[in-house]
Amino acid sequence: MPPERSSSTETDMRSSAETRARHAPQYALDALHALPCGCVAAVYKTQPWDVELISLEARGPHCLYSQHQTGRLLGLGGREPERLSR
Repeated sequence: MPPERSSSTETDMRSSAETRARHAPQYALDALHALPCGCVAAVYKTQPWDVELISLEARGPHCLYSQHQTGRLLGLGGREPERLSR
C-alpha cells in the first residue's frame, strides 16, 4: 500500500499551529507566594518582554475575597528594582 499523503487542510493546520507557537508569548514561573487569606499567587515572567503576570493559582479554603478566583489575573507590571535583590 502506498503511504498516505497529508491533505492540504492538515498541512495548513500544522503551519498555523507552528506560526502561533512562534509568536505566542512564553511564560516562566518566577515565584509562588502564600497570601494571608490562604490563597497562593504565582508570579510569571514573560519572554522576550520583561513583564510580570501575577495570577491566583489556588484559593484558600477560608478566603473571604470574592475576587480571588483560581486562574484569575491579579496584576500586571514591569520588574521593580527592589525585587531584583531577593
